[in-house]
Amino acid sequence: MALTKVKSGVRTLGTGEVATANMATDPTNADNLASGSVPAARLGNVDTSGILANQDDIALLGFKVAANGSLAKYNLVDQTIDAFEDASGVDASASTDEIRNTANKYYSGFVAGLFHRSTFTTVESTTWTAPTGINSANYLVVAGGGGGGAAYYSAGGGAGGFRTGILSVTPASSYTVTVGAGGSGTSSSGTAGGDGGNSVFSSITSTGGGGGGPYTGTPSTSGGRAGGSGGGGAGSGAVSEGGVGGSATAGQGYDGGVGNYRSGGGGGGAGAVGAEGDPDRDEASGVGGDGGVGLANDLSGSSVFYAGGGGGGASSNTTSAGVGGAGGNGGGGRGAGGHTVAATAGTANTGGGGGGASFDTSVYGSGKDGGSGIVIVTGTASGDNNDMTLVSEAVTAESAPTTGDLVITYTDGLDASTINTDLKAYISRDGSAYTSAVTLVSQGTTGGHTILTANGVDLSGITSGTSMKWKIETLNQGASKETRIQAVSLGWS
Repeated sequence: MALTKVKSGVRTLGTGEVATANMATDPTNADNLASGSVPAARLGNVDTSGILANQDDIALLGFKVAANGSLAKYNLVDQTIDAFEDASGVDASASTDEIRNTANKYYSGFVAGLFHRSTFTTVESTTWTAPTGINSANYLVVAGGGGGGAAYYSAGGGAGGFRTGILSVTPASSYTVTVGAGGSGTSSSGTAGGDGGNSVFSSITSTGGGGGGPYTGTPSTSGGRAGGSGGGGAGSGAVSEGGVGGSATAGQGYDGGVGNYRSGGGGGGAGAVGAEGDPDRDEASGVGGDGGVGLANDLSGSSVFYAGGGGGGASSNTTSAGVGGAGGNGGGGRGAGGHTVAATAGTANTGGGGGGASFDTSVYGSGKDGGSGIVIVTGTASGDNNDMTLVSEAVTAESAPTTGDLVITYTDGLDASTINTDLKAYISRDGSAYTSAVTLVSQGTTGGHTILTANGVDLSGITSGTSMKWKIETLNQGASKETRIQAVSLGWS
């Protein structure tokens, strides 16, 4: 007869359980489990430390693969890896004060210094005080342009000198600034136009442009003094005789143009010599020389800023057919043409030369004034390390995860960072709601970078979803602290 009850002799007294020793097959020996499933409740004593270590090793291996292959951020089935070989894995719109070091491939917090610009346009002497944090200043110093010559076929004034460069300065210290006046146009046929005034920034002096040469009979004289750019020479009363343009100051401007028969030479510009007057062989069609061109510079903040165009020379005195020379781009004034076209002055705050005057002394007999100068000073304060929030682009999980794993590598640029104080990390599974700051644990170093991990982070307390993101904050950053994030891996399950 078959046994239908377990007798008391094979049961453990007091518990009613069957003793292992009384079983035909020992269930505690895994070799005896030929088939079937082991209940999950019986797996509590399984050692999972090796699994966690493997997860971290996979992340570190992923960092090395990305770095060695210069790979952008990439994803595994349930993990994303970013060694910052480029910026594609970072959500710039959600991050703040982050800057990526393109040479060494890391992110840290940084705030750029403020940009400063001072523009001086009034003809006067004053001072500029270097703002806090600015140790070098970019400068543009343009002197006043020379005035134009007068009567008959006089010459254009030379452009004001043009100086630009970088000067070392000390914050809170004051520096001299002088804006030169434009030279006065002359009304006398025997006097050259007035020279432009010098402009100054600290130790930098830009020389004013030379005045345009006057008509004086046979032959005319040269242009005014050697200025930033020389004034043009006047046309003479004799064929093939004319005044020579004034010479220029080295490094600041160019010579004025030579005057010719019944045609004044153009004033020199900051960027080119003034043109020679075109001879009027039949006393009807002379053409004054064009002023030399200016130089382009965008220190003013405009798209293009021209400084120092020479004034144009005047032309023939006998008919209306003569043509005045064009002022050089950059504010040079036009020269007078015949009896009908008046000369114009140089443009203010460009250092442009004034145009030369023509024959009719009652209307056009005075040369025109040169344009005043300008001084522009710019500088950018040095930046500083700043607290950073760095947020990843979202990666879609196959299903809503319940746990997350972070692996981060970082280095200290300056003083040592305190983990979980100066560096904090968070995980999101819906792309917006994050966990509280996870507890990061140091796991040693790799390649000089400190390894931090947070394994098995519980995600059940935040909004469910499949949009996986990590967020890292660096805190207490400044002149003595810079925390550099080298790589991040986020896994989930």
